[in-house]
Amino acid sequence: MPVGRQDLIKAVAGKANKSVKETTEFVNATLDTIRETLEKGDTVRLVGFGVFSVKDTAASVRVNPQTREKINVPARKRVKFSAGKELNDAVANIKAAPAAKAAPAKAAPAKGKK
Repeated sequence: MPVGRQDLIKAVAGKANKSVKETTEFVNATLDTIRETLEKGDTVRLVGFGVFSVKDTAASVRVNPQTREKINVPARKRVKFSAGKELNDAVANIKAAPAAKAAPAKAAPAKGKK
């Protein structure tokens, strides 16, 4: 189940034994600082968690698969996140949820029969 900003704030408030209001200010300040650092082109390195950085992507020409029209895609900057070893190790230990059983396929009708 995805965790949103408010869910994260409540969880942090509980772990830190702080009010939701204090924690909201802290989480917002943290996220603002990460964003501002990336806007300057700098890297945010959180040892054990991961690294946020800015990556340049080159301009390219793509093709619209429906119309086959060529589209020029301009160069741009993107945010890149590389998970740290501790985070990767924690995620690696998650047990996969059992796969949902697919409905049995219907047999195709025999040729010549309706």
